[in-house]
Amino acid sequence: MNTTVNNPVASALVYCVDLAKNKFQVHSFGAHGERLKQRTLTRSSLAKLFANPNTPRGLVVMEACASAHYWSRWLMQRGYQTKLVPAQFVAKHRIGNKTDGNDADAIYATHRDARVRAVPVKSIEQQDQCSWHRLRDRLVAERLRCTNQARGLLAERGCVAAKGQKGFDELMAGIHERDDAEVTRPLLQMLELIGARIEQIDQQLKLILNELTAQLNQSPVAQNLDSMLGVGVIIATAVAAETGGNVQRYADSRQFAASMGITPKEDSSGEKRRLGAITKRGNAYLRTLLVQGAQSVVTACQRRDDALCLMARRLLAQGKRRKVVVVAVANRMARIMYAIIKHGEGYRPEGKWAAKAAKDSTVSIQTAAAA
Repeated sequence: MNTTVNNPVASALVYCVDLAKNKFQVHSFGAHGERLKQRTLTRSSLAKLFANPNTPRGLVVMEACASAHYWSRWLMQRGYQTKLVPAQFVAKHRIGNKTDGNDADAIYATHRDARVRAVPVKSIEQQDQCSWHRLRDRLVAERLRCTNQARGLLAERGCVAAKGQKGFDELMAGIHERDDAEVTRPLLQMLELIGARIEQIDQQLKLILNELTAQLNQSPVAQNLDSMLGVGVIIATAVAAETGGNVQRYADSRQFAASMGITPKEDSSGEKRRLGAITKRGNAYLRTLLVQGAQSVVTACQRRDDALCLMARRLLAQGKRRKVVVVAVANRMARIMYAIIKHGEGYRPEGKWAAKAAKDSTVSIQTAAAA
């Protein structure tokens, strides 16, 4: 796929497209930032404009929103360069009311801002892989709603159970044996419908897990990530799909962790530096998975000598709250993932700090023996 623009005049031309379902706003800008033309096009007119061989090729800038990756691939196949800018920064560059024209101008202003990094264009394969995770996320949320609804209906009849899946299973298993006037036939019918839906969701989740396992077996990046403590099939395939196995757009591991919102907010001025709670910006799905993985690391930290477990034990020994430790471990996990993807190597459980400590202790023993 050739995206190089050979014509130097055409390469200075920038098209800013405000995407929609049927109505598109297209503004073109020259090399000095002057707006050359503004047009409102239908979907078919937009395709006809950019497919026309007489249309000068240049850079097409769009928000990273619905259908942006499709249009990027479509345009690149026709000789255009494309750039996707984060939608939240476009809103900050908008001047005046929210209109399609102001949005297109804001897209251009965001494109000119050197501080804003472009969003990588996902391939069809990447979008397929990410879609499995989106479907799984929706099913997990639906299953939780079903169990909460069943718990609520039974709590109104005096039937309660312990937290967690085990408590819910015990509650549903014993409900038919309960001889209580509060437990009526209509209630049992409703619970049977809810239980059938939960069973159907469980079967669908198993199918999705099998698909993700197949993706893991075909992806060296996901296999390297899966070697980490606290990372399984779900997290490994999700990170591999979202990044596409490439983290070059991030300057370092800190930026990679910040892209998931697990770094603290900063409110600093002058010599005063104030760090607050985590920002919760960026990819919320990956952040949720990493925090869940970090929970398992903190739970197992007393039984293992993994570098992550040693870090968790040290923070717990300092009196840090468990939630604070979990987020700190999640941040470290993200930075380790960055190194694994960048260098194409598996996880080293001892960690560089543990290796350094072992080396220092060996030197101390040798020094003492020599003395």
